Parts: sequence; structure tokens; C-alpha cells
Amino acid sequence: MTTSSSSSSSSSFFVSTLILCLIVSFFITPSTSNYLAKVCIKSKNPRFCLQVYGLNPHRRPYELTQEAINLALTNASDTIKKIHTFIDQTEDYNLQVIYNYCLNYYQSIIDTLRDAEEQFLKEGRYFDVNDAGNMAQLNAFRCENEFQRKWGYVYDSTLTKDNENLRIFGSIVVSAIDLLYNSTLVKK
Repeated sequence: MTTSSSSSSSSSFFVSTLILCLIVSFFITPSTSNYLAKVCIKSKNPRFCLQVYGLNPHRRPYELTQEAINLALTNASDTIKKIHTFIDQTEDYNLQVIYNYCLNYYQSIIDTLRDAEEQFLKEGRYFDVNDAGNMAQLNAFRCENEFQRKWGYVYDSTLTKDNENLRIFGSIVVSAIDLLYNSTLVKK
């Protein structure tokens, strides 16, 4: 049994070391076309950003922005499913209220990100895409704060990790659209 545990730790260490080496090489590579590194370094969590994007640095700014929006949408949609499950499983009225607030925050984000994907990005309305990324970060913060707003009640948030991930995905959208905007300015 210790061999299995030791083997698991070794492979975990190897994967972590490999990811760290790839991150370092991404950021020290003197390439002007390493857009992925430029997006991730400006996000709230560069390591997480590289992990969710994968290790293909050859995507253009427009593709990276599309993918950032899609990743944020997927995260928000998965969280909405989780919130519905929590609402169904709790009998605590205050928690139901909190979950419904969070549900509204996440649904608002999904609607905004869909607009960003279907209209704003295609029409070159980069400011609106930027707003969608910022709104994702803000609404994740708002959801997390709902767990602390009830007077006389202390609730541990069951959505902390989901909210943190949405904040990171929102920062990736902002970083990607900023890169896209700046790359179009250079071409003009």
C-alpha cells in the first residue's frame, strides 16, 4: 500500500514539476507570438490559466478570447447546476435565499457572456466583452458575499471554489480581450 501512495506522490510531484517548467519556459521564451503567455500572465492566476487553456501557445488573440468566453460560460453553467442541487437539498430558508441570489448572479453572467460570444466579439465591441469579464468577477464576488450577509447567521460558503474559478475566468476574458484590442491597434 505504501508503494501505491509513494507512486502517487511521485507522479504528482512529476506533473507539478513539469507544469512549473512549462510555465517558466512559456514566460522566458522570447517570442512575439506567444499570445497565450501574454494572456495568462495578466490573469489572476497564470498557472490555472495555462492549465485550462492547455499547452498550445499558437492560438491567435481572437481564438484565445473566444475560448476564454467559452471556458467562463462552461464554468458558470456547471455552477448553476450545482446551485440548483443545493437549493433542492436544503430546507434552510436562509440558505435557499442565498442560493437564489447566487443563481441570479450566475444567470446574469451566462446571459452577458453569451452576448459577448454571439454579438460583441463578432462586431468588434471589445469594450462590451471587457465588461462581461469584469461582471463575471464582480458577480462571483457578490455570490460569495451572500453567505456572510445574513445577520445572526454564519454560513460556510459551499461555492467558494466555484466563485474563485469564475473570478479567474473573468480575469482571463479581460486579459484576452485586452490583448485582442491591442493587437488590432498595432495592425491599423
